Amino acid sequence: MIKKIALVIGCCLAGNVAMTESFEYEEGTHYVELQIPLKTAAKGKIEVTEYFSYGCPHCYQFDPMITAWEENLPGDVKFNRIPAIWNKDYQVYAQTYYAAEALDVAKKLHTPLFRAIHAQRKRLNEPKLMAVFFSEFGIDPVDFAKVYNSFGVRASVQQAEAKGRAYRSGGVPAIIVNGKYRIESKMAGSNSNMLRVADFLIQKEREAMQGMLPQSSPGA
Repeated sequence: MIKKIALVIGCCLAGNVAMTESFEYEEGTHYVELQIPLKTAAKGKIEVTEYFSYGCPHCYQFDPMITAWEENLPGDVKFNRIPAIWNKDYQVYAQTYYAAEALDVAKKLHTPLFRAIHAQRKRLNEPKLMAVFFSEFGIDPVDFAKVYNSFGVRASVQQAEAKGRAYRSGGVPAIIVNGKYRIESKMAGSNSNMLRVADFLIQKEREAMQGMLPQSSPGA
């Protein structure tokens, strides 16, 4: 009798594993296909974009998950971030993000910025306050101000605004896969499940790209 019960449990577990492995996420249920696909900058690679803001507490909670996930992405996937710009504070955070990129300190200050705003409750929603924060990491406030107000940074902010409108996202964080698909936690079921859906769509795009490659002729 015990062996029979164990066999039934084993069969059920095996069935669950098989269901998980064969499960496919559905468009309109777990993710959304964008009405107008966006061009991606990473030619020959699958581009994955996190749509986020330093001012968003959900993005702060999600950041350790997506950072760890990013570190294990295969070589055919290019990861980047686009800041959301929905209000004055988000505008400052977005401009700061691109200033940090221009100063080559984006990776160094990414997590500290999140912590300062959400864990330490620092007010960094003004350029002058942000300049003081950057000075704690060796960036001269004058240099920060020049870069923050530079043409290049302002142009990046404008491009981020345009992409944000095209994403038509109901909130952040969100993930955009290859300029074609939008994933939000509400549809995916959770922040962690967003990454599972992203993995599914990355594989979907990988297979599509492989199907577009020219086939070698027999005997070649």
